Amino acid sequence: MNAEQFNARYPVGTPVMAYPATRNDAPLITRTRTEAWTLGHGAAVVSVDGYAGGIRLTHVDPAPADTDTFELPLSRCNITAVDNWLDKAGVFAKGYWEAVDGKLTVTGLRIGSDYQDRIVAKFGDTIVRHADGTHTVRHIIEAGEAS
Repeated sequence: MNAEQFNARYPVGTPVMAYPATRNDAPLITRTRTEAWTLGHGAAVVSVDGYAGGIRLTHVDPAPADTDTFELPLSRCNITAVDNWLDKAGVFAKGYWEAVDGKLTVTGLRIGSDYQDRIVAKFGDTIVRHADGTHTVRHIIEAGEAS
C-alpha cells in the first residue's frame, strides 16, 4: 500500500499496532499522528504517537475499523518483547514452565496475577488485547486435531 492509499483509508488518529524495528518485536499499540508520506527512496511511512520519526507502512497494522482489539502471536523469539509489552500495559506476566523431554522448559507466558483469572499463552498461540484492557488467548490447533 502506498501513502496515498493509506491516507484515503486511514485518517490521522487511526488505532494501529506499529513495529518500529522488526515484526519480531512487541508492537507499539498507538494511533497515527500524521498522514503517511513517501520518503525520497520510495518507502511509505507514517508517524505514530509514542515514537519519533516515521515507521514504514509495512510495519503498521491498522486495527479493524469497529474495534480497538489487537492480536499478538507469541513465539520463542518475541517472548521478552511481549512480556515487556504487557508490563507497559500494567499486566503481570511471567514465563510458563513445563517438563519437556524430562527438562523444565519455558513453553509460553502466564498472564495475570490473580490465580482464578490468569490465562496461559503457549508458543504459537495468539494473545488478544481487547478494548477494555482484558486479554484472551486464541490457542493454536494441536497437531492431529480435526477442525
